Amino acid sequence: MTDGLEIVLFSGGRGSAEIAKALAKRTDVNLTLVVNAYDDGLSTGLIRRKFKGMLGPSDVRKNFSHILEIQGYEGQRLAKLLEYRIDSNPNELSSGQNPVVTNLRNFVDNMTQRSSRRASDDISRWLNLALEHLEITDSGENVHLLSDMAIGNLVLAGAFVASNFEFNTAIELCSDSFDIRHAKILNVTDGENLVLVGTKQDGQYFRDEASIVDKQSGAVIEKIYLLENYLTDQEELLLKDMTPNETTSFLEAKKRIPKLNPRVREVISSCHLIVYGPGTQHSSLFPSYMTDGLADCIATRLDVEKIFISNISADHDIQSETISSLLDKVSEYMNTGSSIPRPTLSYVSQCFLTTSKTSTRPWGLETVSSAGSEIGTHIGQWSSDGVKHDGGRVSNGLVSFARKLSGVSNSFEYASISIVIPVLNEVDRLPVVLEKLIIFDWLAYDLVPEFIVVDSGSSDGSSQILGNFPIAKGIHLPAGTGRGEAISQGVKESRGELVVTFPSDDEYDVVAIAEVATLLKNSHVPIVFGSRVGLCADTDKRLRSIYGGRNRTYYLSKWGGFTLSLLSGVLYKRWISDTLTSVKGFSREGVKNLSLNGLSADWDMQIIIDASRSELAIAEVPVSFRPRRFDEGKKITARDGLRAIWVLIKAVWCKS
Repeated sequence: MTDGLEIVLFSGGRGSAEIAKALAKRTDVNLTLVVNAYDDGLSTGLIRRKFKGMLGPSDVRKNFSHILEIQGYEGQRLAKLLEYRIDSNPNELSSGQNPVVTNLRNFVDNMTQRSSRRASDDISRWLNLALEHLEITDSGENVHLLSDMAIGNLVLAGAFVASNFEFNTAIELCSDSFDIRHAKILNVTDGENLVLVGTKQDGQYFRDEASIVDKQSGAVIEKIYLLENYLTDQEELLLKDMTPNETTSFLEAKKRIPKLNPRVREVISSCHLIVYGPGTQHSSLFPSYMTDGLADCIATRLDVEKIFISNISADHDIQSETISSLLDKVSEYMNTGSSIPRPTLSYVSQCFLTTSKTSTRPWGLETVSSAGSEIGTHIGQWSSDGVKHDGGRVSNGLVSFARKLSGVSNSFEYASISIVIPVLNEVDRLPVVLEKLIIFDWLAYDLVPEFIVVDSGSSDGSSQILGNFPIAKGIHLPAGTGRGEAISQGVKESRGELVVTFPSDDEYDVVAIAEVATLLKNSHVPIVFGSRVGLCADTDKRLRSIYGGRNRTYYLSKWGGFTLSLLSGVLYKRWISDTLTSVKGFSREGVKNLSLNGLSADWDMQIIIDASRSELAIAEVPVSFRPRRFDEGKKITARDGLRAIWVLIKAVWCKS
């Protein structure tokens, strides 16, 4: 762990996996994953029954695996071992006359052979302890117990035995042995062995955690409870004759509230951000909140953001829930373990929701207050495929909030960038460009963008497209306005610390903006051009494809570009490979020294002239470029090129 943002993520087994991995990869984040271990499905339930006092190992095992997957080849092999499930026919591990257990041990030895000596020895030892405890021998005794068992569950069970039957100590042993470097993984409670049950509004009783996550009716889950033991068959029969109020009273009398793990208290007390991750709410997340002391610890952290991330699609347990009802349940279950009942705002300050609308920015920095609530609602494209949360996008949004309020925020400032997009009759390409700009992961480059689209009198409906993209600021100029005039107007109305021009013809990759902006920030050069020459393996061949056999236009473009570069170098001491690139970046200080004069290509030349007169450096960075052909609507002409040459010569002539 290094110095950086301390983030606590309440996690389930798989729902938060991509977010956890994305956060764990960041060098500016120290991540703690907090899980509850009250799962009891199938092999997990068997482990809990056979190892007295043990909690469910599955979610702990899954989180170990998630972090190991980002720790190189050795970690990936170890994760594969932990997740390997013995088939419903355990004899799959047999070969010839080899007994199942012998072959299982050989399999484990093979999978850990590239692990550290300590991890290999520990895993083998813990596996043996677990098999001995289950009374599984080479003779096949109780071998059926291995059916559908994840090997990681056996390893954690053996560590539980080795730790003198202390569940939290077993997690620590495994963390050390597996060399978990990118995150801490903690059980939320002190390790008390409780079981999870629940009720639905339609009267259904969930006898265990497995039934809570299974297929069920559409009625809302009324409440979940942690009990010391499952109800007996006789008690379940009694429930059937009880009224809803009687059922509630009966279960309330039996419920238990576990104590908070002291290590969880420590990390929450010093963290910069608290996150309630997505997952199966009623089994993976809500039970965590029903812990004595947790709510008080979270509520007193008035100096940090507390962010709730919703599921993208409804799981079985929340199919009739709304975001509002889920937030209400967060506070309800928090208050179960609290000494003072508090409103939801004490526990949640922000909510991340996902949308497929391209008009919504994906980085989630704008806040729209929910009706009747002070909780900020951030609607964004947190999913790149519509199925699961995109870890990179969500982690960037989370870090942005942590940085705003944390004591280390000054070390991680985001730069505001204004992207000026001139438009003239690009009705087909403009929406494509805007969508690419909106879904681009700007926070990955520490940028917060402002989009300014300047239409210079389009007649094809381009200006109307902006109505579908309300996030972009539109400026409408009269017909006949030149490209240079349009850009200048956009620059004048920009508010960003950095300003980058970008075309609306979809010839450049959006990442070119980030590359130009990065050089502006890191080198402190006031002007940066995105050069198409640097990444063109065969510029001559590319020019020929653009002009499609028009030799006169081809030669004018080829030698005209060379002439502009030569003149800018000889006359202005600015050696530039691509003077007419459409991606040009300026610092705010650089903008102040520009006259912003020019109608078309002469505008680009005026930048070089102004830079020379103000003694401003111009740097270049290579950018990728996909040019359209002349017959597809290429707008720059030979006349523009000749005008640019004349402007460069005239400025020196007039000065002399």
